Amino acid sequence: MKVTNTIFLLFLTLGACSTIKKTDEPLKYSDRTISIPEKFAEGIISTDEASEFDICFAPNGKTAFFTRRTGSEKQKLWQTNFENDMWTKSIQLPFSTDRDETPFFSRDEKTLYFGSDRLIEGRPSKGNFDMNIWRVEWINNKWGSPEPLNSNINAVQEVKEEWPSSNENFIFSLDNENFIYTTMLRGDKVLEVYKTTKKGDEFTKPEKITGLFQNEKSWKYSAVLSPDGQYLVFNSYEAEGGVGGEDVFISKKTSNGWTKAKSIGNLVNTKAEESSPRFSPDGKYFFFGREFKKKPNEDGIWNVFFIETAYLNFETLFNN
Repeated sequence: MKVTNTIFLLFLTLGACSTIKKTDEPLKYSDRTISIPEKFAEGIISTDEASEFDICFAPNGKTAFFTRRTGSEKQKLWQTNFENDMWTKSIQLPFSTDRDETPFFSRDEKTLYFGSDRLIEGRPSKGNFDMNIWRVEWINNKWGSPEPLNSNINAVQEVKEEWPSSNENFIFSLDNENFIYTTMLRGDKVLEVYKTTKKGDEFTKPEKITGLFQNEKSWKYSAVLSPDGQYLVFNSYEAEGGVGGEDVFISKKTSNGWTKAKSIGNLVNTKAEESSPRFSPDGKYFFFGREFKKKPNEDGIWNVFFIETAYLNFETLFNN
């Protein structure tokens, strides 16, 4: 009886994971105006029993992927679908078998990118902790087998190399050709934002995006672009203009590059930790992770929060 139940549950899991909804309907994740951040899909995505963060969406906004960590277990990738104005019960993705995190689903609906500590064949890590960016193809409504990006992106750690050097866990693109990601290159002392171009199945040598902070010692990571491409948003630790700890920062695109980054504002940034900024595909909603600690010196619980982007007043930030 137990074997039969296990097979049946496995069938349901694989079926749920292989469903990505298509629709042209406007996105409406709440029947209320969300002018102050609140937990997103509470009980389905944001729970009290685990930490959830790093959300992303299929281009239609009707499928969400996110990272979940339960207790001391390794975090995994999960999926849920938006049906009848509700998010369905979340399901762990079938290929997520190691420490996996930070998903990004490509705009052509063919590839899910994610960070993982799984070993790269022929390139074993010799450092203390190494994450790399992997991709898995979505073909004929089924997930393929994960494979790592090329060595222009993934810099496997050498002997005695320590985190965060040569660590890569998140990559992002608006057009499936021009990508951004963050890493600390070997020999550097700061996590930076880099841009790279996808040529066929490979990626070009990355170029650093400069000038985001006056103090170039500030780390920058988990970077994304707004859907219109006009804003670069990322998080940084103890950076100038922040509230303290992890905060979210934003830079505006100009004809000469990117402006100096500013705090995204106190609706998002608090004395708690905030990270992993993301947008819904249409730009209507803004998402981020926030941590709550029960004890000051212990890791807390992360949840995904959201707010309607209009209430963050991006233009006003750069008019002051």
